[in-house]
Amino acid sequence: MGLIPDGLRRWAKNHGVTLTEAYLRGAEKVVEILVALQRHRVQTVTVYNLSRANLARTDAELNAVYAAAVYFFNTLIPAHFDPAVCSVRVHGDRGLLPQRYLAAADDIQHAMGGDEFRINILAAYDAADELRAAYSRAQREGCDINDALEIGDVDLVIRTTAEPLLSGFLPLQSQYAQLAFLTTPLNELNDQHIDDLLADYRRSPQLRGR
Repeated sequence: MGLIPDGLRRWAKNHGVTLTEAYLRGAEKVVEILVALQRHRVQTVTVYNLSRANLARTDAELNAVYAAAVYFFNTLIPAHFDPAVCSVRVHGDRGLLPQRYLAAADDIQHAMGGDEFRINILAAYDAADELRAAYSRAQREGCDINDALEIGDVDLVIRTTAEPLLSGFLPLQSQYAQLAFLTTPLNELNDQHIDDLLADYRRSPQLRGR
C-alpha cells in the first residue's frame, strides 16, 4: 500500500486553523489509517511524508511538517503499534532533514523490530536518487534492479486529494498499482472510507500484465 497524505494546507485555510494544528491532526489521521490497514492484514505501507522538492517550501510550512513528524514518531507510533510486530523505516536524503526529525526517526526505527507490519516513511525523497542507488547496488551485487530496491511493489496508492498526480511516489514500484484519488480530505477520513477502498481493490486486484 502507498499513502500520499495531501491537502493539509488547503484544509487548514478552509477550517481557519494553523498549519501546525492541521499537520498534527493529519499525523493522527495517518496513524488511524495505518491501524485500519493493519486490521485488514496489509503487510507494508509506504507513507509519502516529504519529497525533496517539498523542501523548497517556507520555513513555517516545513516546521509544521517536522513538528507533526516528531509527534508521529515519538508519541503516535509507540501508542498504537506493538514493537514486536511492527517496524518503521525512513527512506530519503537524511542530510536534508533537521536533527530533531532524524533523532525521532532513529529512536522509533531502533525501538520497532517486528516484521509483520512494515511502515516506510519517505522523507526528503526523490525517485531519481532512489533509482540511482538501486542501480549502483544492482551493479555491485550482480542482481536485478527490482531486487536492489529497498521498498517492494505497491498494489494500491491512496492520495487524499482529487488531483490525479503521484508526484514522484515510488514510480517503479507503483507501475501496476491501482490509484485512488479522494475528494475527502485526509483529516476527514474514517475507517469506513478505508474499508470501502480495500473492498473495492479486492474486488478487482491488479494482474500485473498477466
